[in-house]
Amino acid sequence: MTTTPPLLDIRNLSVSFDTYQGQARVLDKASLSVRHGEIMGLVGETSCGKSVLSRSILRIIPSPPGRIDGGEIFFEGQDLLKLPRTAMRKLRGERISMIFQEPMSSLNPVFSVGNQMREVVRSHRPVSRGEANAICLEMLSSVRLPDPESVLAAYPHELSGGMRQRVMIAMALTCRPALLLADEPTTALDVTVQGQILAILAELAASQGLSILFVTHDMGVVAQLCHRVAVMYAGQVVEVADVESLFARPAHPYTQGLIASIPGRTTGGELYAIPGSVPSCLAPPPGCRFHTRCTHAGPDCSRAVPEMVRVASDHSVACHLCPTGGAL
Repeated sequence: MTTTPPLLDIRNLSVSFDTYQGQARVLDKASLSVRHGEIMGLVGETSCGKSVLSRSILRIIPSPPGRIDGGEIFFEGQDLLKLPRTAMRKLRGERISMIFQEPMSSLNPVFSVGNQMREVVRSHRPVSRGEANAICLEMLSSVRLPDPESVLAAYPHELSGGMRQRVMIAMALTCRPALLLADEPTTALDVTVQGQILAILAELAASQGLSILFVTHDMGVVAQLCHRVAVMYAGQVVEVADVESLFARPAHPYTQGLIASIPGRTTGGELYAIPGSVPSCLAPPPGCRFHTRCTHAGPDCSRAVPEMVRVASDHSVACHLCPTGGAL
């Protein structure tokens, strides 16, 4: 029986940055995949490498100081790291789009929303200004913005944070991409608007068959929106599972700590916090990078990097202490 290859397949991706203190390995052989039509969550603490991974897909890591040291990023069967710059530029926005964390810094303050949206459309499609305008109005309506004509004529500072984020979503989807990279798009929004944005993304994914890589540090958002989840720690992917399995049976001690830290999971007492702090990517600990904070760490944990192994049909983990169903 043949299986459909994933839309996006990242294999052993390593990315480093040159700093005045030395070389910082921000991603170390990170691997994950995104299937057709699914919302894949990428979760972990701040500075674990989530945003760097998403930007590496589009090859927008600033160089210098950053560089991709190794690995492969397959999208629709082709390795993006081997594409010429012109082909990669055409692919951005057309087949892969991205929503950034802060829309105010992503939108140009001196141009109207319409000017910026039409530029995206006409950069990838041979359409007239009027046709581009119609596409923009359709996309603004799809993200539930009232009076799209007024929004097109407005400047970014004239819109609220929630409206700007909806504009960014609409702009990212104007060319009907196959993959949307969402880099913590709800972090700067209040809870009510956050819920609306998540509902819009879920609706668009279902109606358009859109695949989404959703970067976040919020496990509650993961539970609400995603189909599968990849957990990152210190530049490495340590667990991948469907949402139900991850929350019901977290296998990696770090994932267990993240879930235990969610407010409301326990009754009474103090909120659980994972001991210690994330190690520096300048000098990460040997072996499993979590072993210095893990209450279950054994001798092997500091000696060898654990392999990703399957513990259930759609659940994999990199931990020396987990019973395995076979190496991947």
